[in-house]
Amino acid sequence: MLQKGKMPTVEFDFQDLNRLIGREFKPHELRDRISMLGTDLEAIDSKSIIVEVFPDRPDLLSVEGFSRAIKGILGIATGIKEYSVMESGMKLLVDSSVKNLRPFIASGIIRGVSITRENLISLMDIQEKLHITHGRNRKKVAIGVHDLGRVEPPFIYRAVRPNELKFIPLDMHEELTPGEILKRHPKGKEYAWLIQDLGRYPIIMDKNNNVLSFPPVINSELTRVSDNTTDVFIEVTGMEQRAVNQALNILVTSIADRGGVIQSVEILPR
Repeated sequence: MLQKGKMPTVEFDFQDLNRLIGREFKPHELRDRISMLGTDLEAIDSKSIIVEVFPDRPDLLSVEGFSRAIKGILGIATGIKEYSVMESGMKLLVDSSVKNLRPFIASGIIRGVSITRENLISLMDIQEKLHITHGRNRKKVAIGVHDLGRVEPPFIYRAVRPNELKFIPLDMHEELTPGEILKRHPKGKEYAWLIQDLGRYPIIMDKNNNVLSFPPVINSELTRVSDNTTDVFIEVTGMEQRAVNQALNILVTSIADRGGVIQSVEILPR
């Protein structure tokens, strides 16, 4: 659950939070500690926890980030958690054509993930929360999460004309051009206002011209993450580099907290 406004309200599964903390707590044992995180507790019971999160703590929008913070308050794991990042050897090439459209991008990989239904729900949930709040309804930041096994690097971030190419967008079975997506796909119609007047649209492709993403609108059905996914490719585009980097860090560490190895992707001019 997420409500729009200055103070987003988020709801977490209480048992999932316990699993991430690594100990079994009763609701009353956490009630007084939660306020120490700078959040306002609305409700807590054995099924769920509902809190208001300040805009300057987007890391608390995910149950993984929330559990990381509460473990510090509880003395279970104090200090800033460090994550090892390995080099993947993969590159993402940025074409100059996106400079005046959506110029900033960051990317990372998580290998060896275990995508359960619970993990997938959590992943989709944090994406949407970051889109609405930190991402200013996708205008400032938009996130794409992909099954790395379906595509081949190097990846290319470039601009295309509205009818220059076709791909199958997420939740559809028909190939559409970017221009058609803005008119026919539910997400296209919802977010067309962000790019419809640009004349050219940003696209992320692989070396074989397979489309991964049409940011900030929709991902490709080709790279849909499922319970068969073991390696995840994440790309974040936006209008401000710092905000893009922050969103990537929040998402990558949230996935890694459930298992997986973080790898970097080199961003280079094309």
